[in-house]
Amino acid sequence: MDVPIRFLPTQTLAPETFLVRQIAGEGMGPEALALNTLVIRGAEPVIVDTGVGLTAPEWLDRTFELVEPEAVRWVYLSHDDTDHTGNLLSVLERCPQAKLVIDWFAVERLGGEGMEFPLDRLVILNPGESFCAGDRKLTAIIPPVFDSPTTRGLFDHTTGVYWAADAFAVMLPGGPVDSADEYDSAQFDTSFVDLQRLISPWHQWLDGDKYRAHVGALRAMEPATAVGCHGIALSGAHLDHAFDLIETLPDLPAVPRVGQSDLDTMLAAIAA
Repeated sequence: MDVPIRFLPTQTLAPETFLVRQIAGEGMGPEALALNTLVIRGAEPVIVDTGVGLTAPEWLDRTFELVEPEAVRWVYLSHDDTDHTGNLLSVLERCPQAKLVIDWFAVERLGGEGMEFPLDRLVILNPGESFCAGDRKLTAIIPPVFDSPTTRGLFDHTTGVYWAADAFAVMLPGGPVDSADEYDSAQFDTSFVDLQRLISPWHQWLDGDKYRAHVGALRAMEPATAVGCHGIALSGAHLDHAFDLIETLPDLPAVPRVGQSDLDTMLAAIAA
């Protein structure tokens, strides 16, 4: 069964900073999933993650409506999951001046899947390290939750936008959402906490003090906006609330997993 995916209007998060948005699974149930990538135009444009391969032609069109391929100087890969690497090789081919900013373990993992990169186009950036993209400093910061050992978020010191990879995820309530103001507060909280737990099932074994210190280091940077691949842009009071929810994770049990009985119910509903 094919999952429907369509594009939503590109969202401006800050000056020269754009969220390329898709929605997956719309109409299949009460919730749908966001699929986002980021473009930072600036003096030395940056493409942050490269989306899913299923929608390659339109994703490439929408991304390169924002910036000419020849102008792109950096491609930042937050981690090596397929929904972040789907158009990576196409982007590198179309952007001959761009360097790939990546974690070395991600290079090895992607190499095992048949992706090869010219070493002279790589910039290895580990957590806490920064690079200069012309008019701005960008720093790799591990998000509060993650599902890949190669994950590094990206903080733009000029705009305060933090790309959170898979963190700060929240399901869309059945259709497009542009702001957290469109959620029922209880619905947002439940979906948000459940997705953070699904992304990082290890949360239940964390030392609370150490974890909250990790979250607090990011919070202390006072990001103006946080957004990841599977969420919406959060800022102001909504972002503060999201941080508060994230800090509760060490005290929560694992989220219940979908089991065979759930699959049987789905199949029965489809057959009806």
